[in-house]
Amino acid sequence: MGSVAVARLLRHGHEVRILDRVAPEAIAEPLWETVHGAEYHQVDTTDYAGLAPLFEGMDAVVHLAAYTSPHPAPAQEIFRVNCGGTFNVYQAAANAGIKRVVSASSINALGYNFGIKGFPIQYFPIDEEHPTFTTDIYSFSKGILEETAAYFWRREGISGVCLRFPGVMNPALRRGGWINFFREGARAAFDAVMALPPDKRVSRLRAVVERTEARRAERLHEWRPGGNRWMWDRLEGPRLPEELLVWGRTDFWAIIHVEDVAQAIEKGLTAEYEGSHPLFVNDKYNALGVPSQQLAEFFFPEVMMWKRPVEGSESLVSYARAQALIGFEPERPIPTWN
Repeated sequence: MGSVAVARLLRHGHEVRILDRVAPEAIAEPLWETVHGAEYHQVDTTDYAGLAPLFEGMDAVVHLAAYTSPHPAPAQEIFRVNCGGTFNVYQAAANAGIKRVVSASSINALGYNFGIKGFPIQYFPIDEEHPTFTTDIYSFSKGILEETAAYFWRREGISGVCLRFPGVMNPALRRGGWINFFREGARAAFDAVMALPPDKRVSRLRAVVERTEARRAERLHEWRPGGNRWMWDRLEGPRLPEELLVWGRTDFWAIIHVEDVAQAIEKGLTAEYEGSHPLFVNDKYNALGVPSQQLAEFFFPEVMMWKRPVEGSESLVSYARAQALIGFEPERPIPTWN
């Protein structure tokens, strides 16, 4: 995300200072080429004394540095880096007189994806008003990030957005059009499920949801000595159609193109607004390319409330607030990926 965002900002005439903990000599030449023209400094967000002087003279900050899931490190380390590092970034911005900070939050601020306990989804499409319930350290740290941003708005008048990104896809790094290939398989799986007799369809869908929800208690996503176990690795035999469709359920099948991440970051920096705002930003369509209303009926049958209708494969996560506040609209919707 960082290099793509830097490249966009440079293209649009901004001066950019990159802060990263990676030594310059360890960065591959092709990556340097994408950020040519930016200033580079090696520093860690947990090192306040090294971090703070580098904020002097800047107009705004983009904060992306963090562990990106609960599994790479023990909980206390993820808290130290994600929460302590975030506080340092905002404190350094405040001391430098900076009044705009854009931060990477996550769809996981909701708490549903990595959580070791499930909770009722109240309505679709999901939006920023939906209650959160975090039971894993990564999701908890994103809630702390949003609270930190709100604190510095109240205290120091720092405005900004905490962008709740879902899974970020960069087709340039993932063999081009793999998502389109996956969507073809998902559509075939959807047709196979729809062809089942209604009673058999309901029982099989209920079974796959109950199985995946029960496995939350196994804490498969969390760090453990010797490595992690993953849900899909333990499934045996051929995959049933519903097992393909359930992929992405805990993120409500939301994804975003990395170029739209960069767009949201730039608009979060340059749009006219005040206050601290968590914002969902994601693609207009779900990752599977199948009807969203029926996906919800399949895998969230208990959800009866709809804030508004969704059409076709329109996402079950709403970016309407980002659209209204910063003018975000996906420039690279999934059907154009190739």
